[in-house]
Amino acid sequence: MSAKAVLFDLENNMPTAKMLRDLVQHYPTLYLFNCKGQFAYTLEDLTEFAMWVNTGQVVILETAQAKEKEFEYAVVVGQLMALLEPDTHVEVISAAKTSAILIELMRGSALTCSLTLIQDAAEISKPKYKIPSLDVIQRKPYLKMVKQYCDALANMSGKPNTIDSLKNSVMNILQLVPEKAQHVVGMLINLKIVKRYDEQINFRKKVLKQWAQLHLEQDQAELVPSTNLAQAVEQLQISAELPSAEPDLQKAQDALFKDFGKIDPVQLEVAKKLRELKNDKPKDIYALRDLLEQMFPKADVRLLLKELIEKGYIYWNGHEVLYSHEMFLN
Repeated sequence: MSAKAVLFDLENNMPTAKMLRDLVQHYPTLYLFNCKGQFAYTLEDLTEFAMWVNTGQVVILETAQAKEKEFEYAVVVGQLMALLEPDTHVEVISAAKTSAILIELMRGSALTCSLTLIQDAAEISKPKYKIPSLDVIQRKPYLKMVKQYCDALANMSGKPNTIDSLKNSVMNILQLVPEKAQHVVGMLINLKIVKRYDEQINFRKKVLKQWAQLHLEQDQAELVPSTNLAQAVEQLQISAELPSAEPDLQKAQDALFKDFGKIDPVQLEVAKKLRELKNDKPKDIYALRDLLEQMFPKADVRLLLKELIEKGYIYWNGHEVLYSHEMFLN
């Protein structure tokens, strides 16, 4: 039976002393980190917390602030590799939208782990407009079109302000025939993304932002539906009582899924290069092609462009290139 440990990302996700007290009874070690370097407890709770640190039940990992999350997480993963016993399964609890990157780095370093993504403490209040779950969006083609359009729209400076211009915009960005574009327009209105006044429209900024911030490319098997921290801790207590997967089965599963969700290295390098250009990224598709040919002379640039478009990293609306938020690994 493999050992278990818990890794807490404390950024906007601070567990109470009672939560930690419940967990130290079930897990031999809790690992805590906060890339922002902040940590706050009452004096009374700090006394008990200091005892856990002294006995090794709680370990505070060092962090380094960097522009790229990959580098911050790499420091954490390096310490885990040195501290964890072989075959230890790590339960990761985080409210960070970038936590999928942490999971990828851990798996790439042969650490078995699972992620519970919880609600950000700063965003715990319920939104006025509820949007469909990621699972539902993935299964409904028209909802995926709505998501793709919201991604593109979030990066556009000018937005449609009439029904006709909205329909034309949907047709151009999603490359749809008029009938399907009209259906998408209707869904944008019904889903409260667009508010209609006769022939005039405007966009509900908060709802549009919610849609644009969804990450359909994340590892859906690992992203548990958002829950609060108390529920996540309760689930961890239950999980601690269950036996771990047998080593042979666990190794077979690790071998099967070790390459799942990896980002193509060339695409990753493209994202980094384009990020460095900031507002100077090419808007013309041919200018982007020429730039990629200069940057990657040995790569098949036509195939690379095709893959970037198919994966939703960039959009070509017939006039200019639109860069998705996914291009920047957010």
